[in-house]
Amino acid sequence: MFALDVNKPSTIYVTFPPLGAPRTFNVYDANGKLYYFRYLDGKTYRIKFNIPDPGHYTANVPINIVKIVDVEIPDKYPTLPPAVRDRWKDTTLVYNPDMDSQTSTPIRIYTATGVIEYGDKFLTYPKPIQVFLIEHEKGHFFYVDEEACDMFGLLNFVRKGYSQSQAYYAMLHILNRSRENVSRIYALFNNIQKLRS
Repeated sequence: MFALDVNKPSTIYVTFPPLGAPRTFNVYDANGKLYYFRYLDGKTYRIKFNIPDPGHYTANVPINIVKIVDVEIPDKYPTLPPAVRDRWKDTTLVYNPDMDSQTSTPIRIYTATGVIEYGDKFLTYPKPIQVFLIEHEKGHFFYVDEEACDMFGLLNFVRKGYSQSQAYYAMLHILNRSRENVSRIYALFNNIQKLRS
């Protein structure tokens, strides 16, 4: 494993050794839990990614750190649709050990109370994906439509300094491939393309 220490929210530029470009790049936290991952083509030798959570990390492949800078956050965002309701309130995360057997979703919100309920499946996801899912659920304070909540989640997720790709991977790995969900994945991808820094 290849060490990477992050002292403040940062964007990390890395290169891979010649003939060493991976197809999957993983970063693990100090507890060995997957934190960040990215699928590559085996021909990409330079990437950048964000780590907004200070700590000790390790990579699954050899990396050369080119530079570490203050976290880069986009400054141009797509416009959110008009809110259809206003139920904003403080949220409380509540663990429900029976949730995975009750519903196919790993997390859900009760907008009347501000309770966000999660189960064991949610806990298996890397922290950035958990953060994206929480931000998506908060979108339900303002929207009923899932695509609008996805967009709300994306914008707040990247404002916190997380990499845009992790929001996309969250949707790609969690949603089944119904026609509606494929449309949501494409819409999220298109909104990611509109982000500019």
